Amino acid sequence: MRKLLFMFLAVALMGTTVFAQVKDKEELKDRDALKGYNEGWTIGTGFGLTLDQAAVWQPRAGAGDNSFKFGGLGNLQATYKAGRFLWDNAGSLQLNFQRLGRNTGNLPFQKSLDELRLNSRPGYAITTDEKWYAALDFGFVSQLLSTYLGNYLNEFEGTDPALRDGFANLNDQNLLSNIFAPATITLSPGIDWKPNTNFSLFFSPAALKLVVVANDDIARIGAINRKDDGTVEYLGSLNGNPHDRDLVTFDAATNNYLIPDDAVENVTRALGALARVGYNNTFLEDRVSFSSELNLYYDYLNGAGADRNLPTVDWLTTTTFNIFKGIGVTLRTGAYYDYTKPVSSDWREVDGAYAYRGTKRGIMFTETLALTYSRVFGSKTAE
Repeated sequence: MRKLLFMFLAVALMGTTVFAQVKDKEELKDRDALKGYNEGWTIGTGFGLTLDQAAVWQPRAGAGDNSFKFGGLGNLQATYKAGRFLWDNAGSLQLNFQRLGRNTGNLPFQKSLDELRLNSRPGYAITTDEKWYAALDFGFVSQLLSTYLGNYLNEFEGTDPALRDGFANLNDQNLLSNIFAPATITLSPGIDWKPNTNFSLFFSPAALKLVVVANDDIARIGAINRKDDGTVEYLGSLNGNPHDRDLVTFDAATNNYLIPDDAVENVTRALGALARVGYNNTFLEDRVSFSSELNLYYDYLNGAGADRNLPTVDWLTTTTFNIFKGIGVTLRTGAYYDYTKPVSSDWREVDGAYAYRGTKRGIMFTETLALTYSRVFGSKTAE
């Protein structure tokens, strides 16, 4: 396996080097004539807000209860061009919170969505038409705020204790995640194909991927699937870091699994193939703008030590309906699948409280609809 991997990497790097040397001797065409990026910086930014509030005093039967929901999304894209050099940068943040019921002073907000993404890709044109680049891609995905059992932002004594049944080794504070716990980092040398400013395809045969869980308590958490027949299945770590399955044991007294400290590692180290496909365009005389990004990753080494080694899929779309001078309505969707990161499952009612009661392997879907404002600085034309 190692010999095959090294041969594959050597051929890829040799091919890139030879190709670049041949094209170094050719003159590049004027980029403006290709309707591409102009020299210097092209910067686009946008942000949006969501707000929903309802209040009920002394409600009659069936009238409902108080609710307050707010959140937002923001993104920044910056492209810099200097001759053959092209540097793409993008960042986005989505945050949504809600509080249901009357606040008596100790009811924390619940988190609906919390996602921070950063991406940077410097590249150097290796063809005359500036459509092929030797590039280095950096990616980062994490969250900003802590998450506690029940998706609360703070430790809450009113959390249903039955929710703990979906996890093993959960600490007394019921802490599930935090910034850098987990965080996914990728560093990938590869080839970037940009036939125009609307489409890009990046591929790296040697992409380094780290899944970092910087908090020891969070790294110890195991995901548990409680089946309808009463059996209990251990799915691995909750956040994608390695757990040594040979050291994990089932405890019949608690009907749960025991995960010793020496079975836990805080970092997953992966080496594999990464592909990123991006598309953006405007329609109906710029009244509608659409962008989509598909990220695929396959780990040659199965660094997480999972019982199955499957590709990771991450797909985002953003559609904006422009209303007036940069103000519009934005629909953002996401789909994510990672076999090493179980998702919540078993949504049901227990003692009048609805919540997820376990975990399973599956696809996570997200959707945000917000009123947004966007603006572009610099000039950028597309074919």
